[in-house]
This record gives sequence, structure tokens and C-alpha cells, in this order.
Amino acid sequence: MPAEHIHTDPTIPAPTPEGEWLRISAAMTAEIAAISGCKDLVVTCAPGAGRGAPGVHIPSLAAIEIDAAILPEGTDPATVTGTAWGAWDYPALWGVLTHEGAHAAHTHWDSPTTMSSRAGRAAMLLEEARIEAAQTGRRPTDRRWLRASATTLILPAFLPDPDPDGEAEGGALPPVPAPPGSAPVPPAPTPAPPVPMTRAAAARAAALLLARADAGILGPTETAPVETVCEAILGAGDLAALRRIWQAATATADGDTATMLRLGEQWADLVGDDEEETDRVFAGTGTGTGPALDGVTPLGEAIAEALDAITADPHGHSLDGETLTAGTRPPTRVERTAAGTLARALRRAAVPERVPVTVTSPTPPGRLRMRGALAADAQRAAGALPTARPFTRTRHKKIPNPPLRLGIAVDVSGSMRTFAKPAASTAWITATAAAAVPGTHTQTVIFGRYVRALSHPGAAPQKVTVFEANDGTEVFTQAVDLLTASLGLDRPGGGIRLLVVLSDGKFLTTEKEQGEVRLRRLASSGCHLLWITPDETNSPIPPAPGITLDTPATTAAAIAHAALRALRPS
Repeated sequence: MPAEHIHTDPTIPAPTPEGEWLRISAAMTAEIAAISGCKDLVVTCAPGAGRGAPGVHIPSLAAIEIDAAILPEGTDPATVTGTAWGAWDYPALWGVLTHEGAHAAHTHWDSPTTMSSRAGRAAMLLEEARIEAAQTGRRPTDRRWLRASATTLILPAFLPDPDPDGEAEGGALPPVPAPPGSAPVPPAPTPAPPVPMTRAAAARAAALLLARADAGILGPTETAPVETVCEAILGAGDLAALRRIWQAATATADGDTATMLRLGEQWADLVGDDEEETDRVFAGTGTGTGPALDGVTPLGEAIAEALDAITADPHGHSLDGETLTAGTRPPTRVERTAAGTLARALRRAAVPERVPVTVTSPTPPGRLRMRGALAADAQRAAGALPTARPFTRTRHKKIPNPPLRLGIAVDVSGSMRTFAKPAASTAWITATAAAAVPGTHTQTVIFGRYVRALSHPGAAPQKVTVFEANDGTEVFTQAVDLLTASLGLDRPGGGIRLLVVLSDGKFLTTEKEQGEVRLRRLASSGCHLLWITPDETNSPIPPAPGITLDTPATTAAAIAHAALRALRPS
């Protein structure tokens, strides 16, 4: 199977870049700080780097290695600048650098040794889409580079290990230099990888392609062939269960190793234990349920078709209704003030209340109860040890209010366009305020053709992520499932739970019916519900109570009021 993108062994020697590769590596090192937000990373780009993968991040060395074999065959290193300005000439190379920078910024495992376990390997598979979603949440323009490197990063996951006795021993062969100034060769069609028709292979394809589509990196139409084959192999029910797992992983905060391992364990339990069988098929020694290594399977053809569609449209312009963000902006003074006001209100709501509690004791101080005193005398007269507690007094005990778990789902269909700006502002305000209050977690997602997270639990965004409302369909149930899994909205205990939906409720019949099932299930578990509509003629899905906001700018205040009312119901 392919090499991992995260290495924890710093003893493996790295190739030393020389000549033009040293210059390119230095230029990439200067650029990686802006991509990852980490100022101590060193990038090595040279033939044979990457330790068997197109790129690798080594946390213990604060290093990133990129295999120069990513460059088109015949590329002259003298024409590669290694800077952001030159990224347009070699987008796949820059995409791999961006992907590894995303690992450096967002992959924070507490114990790297746990990654060798069954659950750890599944968690690392889920991590691929999670870090790209987090990266585009910080830097939406990086989506273009991540798309451009999709074939480079994803295809090796479905290829067998290279023959150690072959020509490429010790690393990839360096590209053959072309005459200076020559243009890169256009990419050839992706060959269909010989992927076995097993549950493990289908689950891997779902995690690397379908999860990226749900995260907004790829488009649902691009990955539709893969989804069709995966559903045929896994079954609709199991594929839906895997989708809930990868959506929950995408919404998991950086450094939450326990949650990722829990999701990895669920993934491994659901997929089964046929990974060893898949390895035997790759080696040409197993029987499996599909052809051996030299055969082309429907799953391999679907993967190649999806990768070709992505390569042909690196910007994703041809996809209708991408539920995409439109960039970031600094928060305004009004938004900063609103976040501070909400944070203070949440802190006040979390201040422990003094509740009177009556306690009893066998000795003073306290008021003497005659019944208890007589019972104690009778016990002593009978020669028994007195157990009566005749003295009572009232004490005031501090009982802290439970923390808040707030999920916000924003409809981004065309009819909700007027709410796009205030909803983006609300997402930043609530996430910033929640990050300042211990125990409070909030997440905002937008849903249209698919679901995309605007903020993640526990993270205080530095900038406001803005988005467009141009989608023609709504996957409301997927948005509810993501927030439920991420915040535990269906789990009583441990906090007050509130789900807020901003939508006109104009969904397909199936979405309405399934949405009502989910909302009633949440309500029965004790989760508070609030539905905000832009017009009085709109009807929320029951049992959610609805309010109408004629002025979208009051959205943040309405949600803050609902959250505080849930914390202080009296």
C-alpha cells in the first residue's frame, strides 16, 4: 500500500537538494509559512524526496519533503521558481505543498504511536479530507491547488508498492530535463488503477474522493461514478454510515485525537478486516472478490474517470451549486464588539448559582428537631450506636450551569441570498465568543447541494469566511447529521444543546420528511430547536419553533438570545 503522508521516524535520512533543487527548496521554505501558518518548517524538494509518497510532513523535524517527480516529465528545474507566482505553471507541485502544509497546520496527534493501530490507520485515512477542509476554511483560494494535486495524491493510494528490484529503487527517478524555457507537457488521461472490488478498497475510495466532495474540495458530479460503484460494493446503508463518520471527522477540531480514534474504530468495525486480503490481491497472490493486479475493475475505472474530470476543470467552474465559500475578510469593529458582548453574556450565564441545600448532622450547629433527638435517645437507651441526625441547617451551594453546545445550519439556496452576509457574520461571532468561554462549543455549516463547515468546535477563526447563496438544492438532513455527530446534539448530559436553522424551509418532500424525523429525535433527547425564516409565509419543519426576521442583520442577536434563554430558562 502507499506510503503515509505523516512520518514520525526522524532517523530516516532525507535526500540533500543540490543545484537548482536547493534554490527551489529555499523558495518553497519561504512560502510555506503563509500556507501553513507555521514559521519553523523547512521544505525539501528534490528527486527521491517524500519517502515513498508524493509529499510527506515530518512533525518531529518540522520538515516537509516533496518528490520532484511530481513535475511533468521533461521539466527543466531551471524554469521552476518554487514561489507562489510560479504555482500556475506547476499546479500539482503546489497542490502537494499545500496539502502537506495543511497537515503541518491541522494534524496534531497526541500520541503518534497510536497511529499504527487498526483505528489509527483508519483515522489517518479520514484525516486526508479533514485537513483539506480545514485548510480551505482558513485559505479558500487553496482549493484550486488541492484540486490540481488530486490525481497526484489520490492515485498512489490505489497502486501497489513499487517493486524494490525495479529501476526506481531508492526513490522516484528524476525527471529528464528539457531544453530551457520548454512548456510542461499536458497531462495524459489517468490510467485506471487495478483496484480490487473489496470493501476495504471501496471504503478507501470513499474516504479519499467522496469525503473530499462533501468537504467542498471536489464536486459531487465529479465523484458520482465512484459513489455508484462504492454503493454497489458496500451497500447503501453501510455507505451512508461511512458518510456520517467522515462528515463527523471533517468537523472534528485539530488535536482531538480521541474523537478521531473513536471514529477510526467505528470505520474499521464497519468496513471489516479485508485489508490483508486487499494487500494479497495487490501482490497478485490472493483470490479476493475481484480481479488480480493486472485486471481493470469497475472501481478502478470510476476512480480514473473522477480524477480525469477533476484534472480537466482545476478551478471547478463547471460545477453547478458548489456550496463554496467566496474568501475571507477581517472582522469589523461591530462584529468584534458583538463577539465580546456574547462572550461576556455566556460567562455570566455560566456563573454558578447559589442554591439552598438542607443538610443534617448529629451535632450542632443547626436547628434541633425533636423527633430526631428522641430517636437518638432511644437508640442510646437500646445500646445501639446512634444514627439519628437531629440537627438541620441550610447551606447555599454553588451549582454551575451546564456548558452550551450550539449548532447553526444555514441554507445557501438562491432564495436565501439576503441572509448570506449576516449568516457569515453570525458564524464568526458565535465561534469567537464560544472559544472564549470554557466548555462552550459551537459550529456553523452551510448546506445546499452538499454541506460545508464555516467554523469548527473549539477554534476561534481569525477572519470571517464569506459565501454565496447560489445552490439549487438542499441536503438539510446531511447538515443536521453533521452537526449532531460533531457536537453530540443527541446525547443528553454534559451541557445545554441548541440547534438553529436559517432557512425558508423550501425543501424536497423527502428532505422535509427525513428532516422532521431527525428534529423530533433531537427534541425528544432534550435538544433545543430554533428555526429562523426570512418571511412570515415560510414554514419551519416541526417540531422546531420558528421566528421571522425581517432584517437579516438581527440574526446574530436572535441566536444569542436563544442561546442565553436555553442556558437560563427561568
